[in-house]
Amino acid sequence: MTLAQLTSSPIARPPRLFRPRRKKSARYSRATTTEAKSSSNDGVNDDDGEKMRKNPDLYSGGDELDDDDVVHNEQRKRTMKKKPDVLAPAGGWPQLEAAIKNGADCVYFGLELLNARARANNFTVKELPKVMDFLRERGAKGYVTMNVLVFDDELTECESLIRACATNGVDAMIVQDVGAARLVKRVAPNMAVHGSTQMSITDANGAMFAKEIGCERVVVGRELSIEEIKTVVEKSPETTVEAFTHGALCVSYSGQCFSSEAWGGRSANRGQCAQACRMPYGFVVNGEIKAMGDEKYLLSPQDLMAVDLVPQLIDAGVSCFKIEGRLKGEEYVGLTTAAYRRAVDLAWENRNVSKKELLTDESRLELRQVFARAQDEHFDGLTTGFLEGTRHQTIVRGRNPRHRGVFAGRVVEVDAKKERVTIQTTTTTNNNNEEDSSSINGVLKRGFGVVFDDGAPELDEQGGFIYEIFDERGSYVDSSEMCSSEFVTLAFARNSMDYQKIRPGNIVWRTSTTSGEKKAQHRKKEKSEEEVVATASSASPSADGRDDVVCIVSGSRDAPLKIALYDSLGNVGEAMTSVHISEAKKQPIDFQSIAKTIGELGGTPFFLDDEKNIDCKKLFFSETETDENNIFVPAGEIKKARREAVEMLLEKRRNMGAVKAEAMASDDVSVSDQMYKNEIEKWWGTPTAIASKTREKNVPTTKSSPDDEPKLTVLCRTMEQVETCCAFDFLDEIQADFLEVHGLRDAVKKIQEAGKKAVVATPRVLKPDEEKLWRFYLSLNADALLVRSAGLLRKLNELIPEKAEEGKTYPRLRGDFSLNAANVLTTSTFLERFNLERLALTHDLNARQIRNLAAALPPQTAASKIEIILHCHLPIFHTEHCVFCRFLSDGNSYKDCGHPCETNDARLRDSNGKDHLVLADMGCRNTVFNAEAQSGAMFVQDWINIGNIKNYRIELVDTDKNETVLLLHTYEKLLRGEISSRDAYEQLRKVKDKNGNVQGCNVGSFAVREEKSRDGMKKTAAEIKLNNQEKKKKRYTNNTNKDNSSKKPSSSVSR
Repeated sequence: MTLAQLTSSPIARPPRLFRPRRKKSARYSRATTTEAKSSSNDGVNDDDGEKMRKNPDLYSGGDELDDDDVVHNEQRKRTMKKKPDVLAPAGGWPQLEAAIKNGADCVYFGLELLNARARANNFTVKELPKVMDFLRERGAKGYVTMNVLVFDDELTECESLIRACATNGVDAMIVQDVGAARLVKRVAPNMAVHGSTQMSITDANGAMFAKEIGCERVVVGRELSIEEIKTVVEKSPETTVEAFTHGALCVSYSGQCFSSEAWGGRSANRGQCAQACRMPYGFVVNGEIKAMGDEKYLLSPQDLMAVDLVPQLIDAGVSCFKIEGRLKGEEYVGLTTAAYRRAVDLAWENRNVSKKELLTDESRLELRQVFARAQDEHFDGLTTGFLEGTRHQTIVRGRNPRHRGVFAGRVVEVDAKKERVTIQTTTTTNNNNEEDSSSINGVLKRGFGVVFDDGAPELDEQGGFIYEIFDERGSYVDSSEMCSSEFVTLAFARNSMDYQKIRPGNIVWRTSTTSGEKKAQHRKKEKSEEEVVATASSASPSADGRDDVVCIVSGSRDAPLKIALYDSLGNVGEAMTSVHISEAKKQPIDFQSIAKTIGELGGTPFFLDDEKNIDCKKLFFSETETDENNIFVPAGEIKKARREAVEMLLEKRRNMGAVKAEAMASDDVSVSDQMYKNEIEKWWGTPTAIASKTREKNVPTTKSSPDDEPKLTVLCRTMEQVETCCAFDFLDEIQADFLEVHGLRDAVKKIQEAGKKAVVATPRVLKPDEEKLWRFYLSLNADALLVRSAGLLRKLNELIPEKAEEGKTYPRLRGDFSLNAANVLTTSTFLERFNLERLALTHDLNARQIRNLAAALPPQTAASKIEIILHCHLPIFHTEHCVFCRFLSDGNSYKDCGHPCETNDARLRDSNGKDHLVLADMGCRNTVFNAEAQSGAMFVQDWINIGNIKNYRIELVDTDKNETVLLLHTYEKLLRGEISSRDAYEQLRKVKDKNGNVQGCNVGSFAVREEKSRDGMKKTAAEIKLNNQEKKKKRYTNNTNKDNSSKKPSSSVSR
């Protein structure tokens, strides 16, 4: 295929779109539309000859399904006979047991190292055999998370973890790191690998990329709609698709968040997220702070809840429904697992099942109670996320960043003297503006916990357990009753709170109940006669996690009695009595006595219905009472045989799915060492001792300096920056990163006319309807493309021939930081297998790690193929959520928001007074750039002399001409050795942003620091909740015991 053929589609020259246009609104008022004018041929003409900045038709419409795709789709439809799995989280033993008791098909958990929830309790490697035996015995699968980036000095540890998982029969490993995925397949070829959501997989090309590095399943980004997920499923038939359906929503694309790295030295890609998205921010628009009322948490989404979308997700082809929450407690795990177990079972049988059947009001109330970031009476904290498309007005409301519970009402009167608060209860609505009928019956009674919300969740709030409750007539409400009055008066234990801090209008949240938050863990299913299984093949796990089994008892006189247990997975456990069946001298055995002796198999993972699932036809030879049935076996012998049959069944389950030892690589040789050395030798050409040395923390300082001098390139985001940089002779190339694409073609032309190479940056995320964007980028005739998405990289490798036809040219491919190359194995994969000319390493590497990785490569390779982002404002958040749309309009998408991003400068001001710039790209995704720049100026000489790195990049954001000149001169002198790094920092700290504010400069993610241990990080929500509940219950119990003997319920109370 030639370049002309590739770019001949009309999509390379955008067609008309969105007409007619309306008048644009003034400044940043909440408008319905705006207009934007441009002279660039990358815009879209409307009926009035005006042009739009964004142009969805550049990328709309994925490739048509070819015949092979159609065949694959039909095959998938025919073979999708297996019900989707419910995948539950487990941060420890209580959560693991709660998941299984409530019907989870599989559980995912981390071990004490290399997983994305470093704050969770996690399991130890020593516990792994016990964990897997527990799961296997109950017919469930276990997935171990290794969903972090792996550094070179951790590859040996990574290999040990893989071997432990394979030896103990782990069903799959969930992986983020490309090199780690390759290592898994080398160490244990039979081990399944699942591509983590941390891989930022958002389209079919991304899924196919994951397949090429060894993944059988991919966890797609939480930002995809159901229709987009369906497209991924249809166009990547060789992988199965897993989707998050419940739990916390990260505001940033997973794998693309660097806020924790920038501000706390804690990388989210290393499992140490500091939750900067849950912090309060001010909104600075066009240089002025905007009044936001009590909306301060501008990046904190409500939680995901998709129980009522299960039928559509099944139809879309989702193979596994994933529940987020390895930091949550057992109550949360039990309730959410039970809800999705029920919904999947109902929807599998009937796709037309109603939403009310899938999710009753009671179930939604339970889910809100156990964890939901509720906002007020209209937004209960549970949303469908992006599954139904972009809903910016719903996903982020901004009032509250943490769990609230259930809305109970608003304060109307406070009586501090009597220590009573009167509230007005109201009927609430959910995020779809549907009335919540559960609130009509009341949500409060004696013993429940409440908190009073004054719109400042960052401050200490008042709250406690309800000691007494009165209805609107002043009558005392019994503790066993839920109060359903419109006006309710609450009394609390003496001196339990400061009533001066409670005000009329405050929201009242029910934070806990005494009705048994743990009931979901032990909920049992009442079976109807139709539901009782008749054979083992149709048996299914009961609601408490025990698997229904069938028991067949057989035997004949003068032979042992045989007990055979059949489970739903096709396993059989058999055992025989040690004595023979004999003629009964007294009381013969019958069906009832055998059923009673065998029992329900309590204390095991199995449940045996003694009336329906025990078959004794092969033991009793006649339907009538005859001598044939006059037989006897001691009860003790029957019980012993039952125990042995159960143990055999358990043993077979334990061995199911285990990766066989012979399928693993020999442990005589370290596979990670071997792979590491092989990759290095590919570059060096001969074996070298440096391969083992460079994985240490400090590389020997052997100096190697190729003749070529360090080179500097500049990434520009505005045309003014491009024009300024074109005037600098020492720049050989200029990179253009125009997030909205607007003006990009003119920028490429201008750069090339200045005699420099033009490198065009591509998006970090591509969604299914953007898959044809590659046509536009190829049509620009740039010298190189800076590729930021693994899916796009795979697609371009597929399209661009290894050897171009005569007279045809194609852009060279370069990889950016967002590919997350953190070790030699990943770096080599991208450079070799995906034909990158150059690669920028991930921001998660510190200066020493960068040096060591580069030093492992031969000088000429490090010099030509590794690029360091020497100066930048770290892209701390990359989000599908648009703050422009949410807070500067009433719209929900680009179609109705009025496009405030095109006419306004927006920044988020943190608690330190720093203003972080927000920019929107052509897909309305937002990137938040760190206010303070980071610079590697002090490490340059180390990188050059030891790491042999020669390519350096500085990235501009909103710097004007004068500040751009200052930056370029400073780094030019630094690389030439004309100024010291200290002098360079002094200059860099003076650079101002567009609003004239000095934001500063530091070393940022380059700083060499030790990662925090679990003890050094804040407690998990589950731990905090447990501690708080214990403290409050103790205080409540003490006060109750003290007052009960003397205090009688009041007969009336005034409102």
